Amino acid sequence: MATYKQRIERDGFCIIEHVIPEAVVGQICAEVAATVEHQRQHSAAELAAIRRRGHRIGNPGVSQLRQVINQVQSFAPYLADRRLLAVVESFFSTWARISCTDCVVNHPGNARGYWHADWPYNATNASHIPAPYPDAVLHLSTIWMLTPFAPETGGTFVVPGSHRWPRNPAAGDMSEMDQDAPYPTECQVEGAAGSVLVYDSRLWHAVASNRSASDRVALIVRYAPWWLNLNPTLIGRPEHEAMVVETGGKNYEMAPIEREVFDRLPKEVKPLYRHWVAQSAQPDGVRGH
Repeated sequence: MATYKQRIERDGFCIIEHVIPEAVVGQICAEVAATVEHQRQHSAAELAAIRRRGHRIGNPGVSQLRQVINQVQSFAPYLADRRLLAVVESFFSTWARISCTDCVVNHPGNARGYWHADWPYNATNASHIPAPYPDAVLHLSTIWMLTPFAPETGGTFVVPGSHRWPRNPAAGDMSEMDQDAPYPTECQVEGAAGSVLVYDSRLWHAVASNRSASDRVALIVRYAPWWLNLNPTLIGRPEHEAMVVETGGKNYEMAPIEREVFDRLPKEVKPLYRHWVAQSAQPDGVRGH
């Protein structure tokens, strides 16, 4: 665990191998990919509507599905992997929680993406921390490799050390660089299926082109400390209404977890999601916050 934390502190990221066992990762990947494909038309229409409002989101050749855990729970037991949570807790102590459970599929030949950092640093979002950023870890992002990551398959581009820089290019106000162009010190993440990339959400990263003949499938899961206000990202909360809906802004946003889904989650995973359970369906003792 100390080595993982040290790598994140130094480089901005680390890779934890085989969080999902080799014997089951293929089956989980197939289930997730089928769900994304089933929802593909709806998701594409949603992204198109956001782009019509003038916001940059998504990439040609990339499919995504938000809150995939409402449709698929086979990967849920691994979200509380002790190696992973030990890293999260080393930064945030106890009471960390999941702030995002998405899926992305890079289809063969997808376009390269732009340099950005994740919420709450991505300035294209309606809710974000203005630059310059405090030099502190406020959010950890993870990318779960359901298929192998390599340069050929479109392993995510990262810029080591960029998590310590006071801003990122997403806002388009860094005149000295092209937010779509290769960066001199960039590298691509590589790992076997079942491995997890863990990174400081400030880290500059970009979608890479998948030059293989098969889809590159990944889960996007983010972990937040208890004190980070997630309400601007939660559909139906007053902050989300005020900052996103009423302004017509783009946001990193999530729908509530369905009560039936929450009930099926493993005991050790439920604390990571209880803040997301649909408020109208919560019994005594479980409240959103």
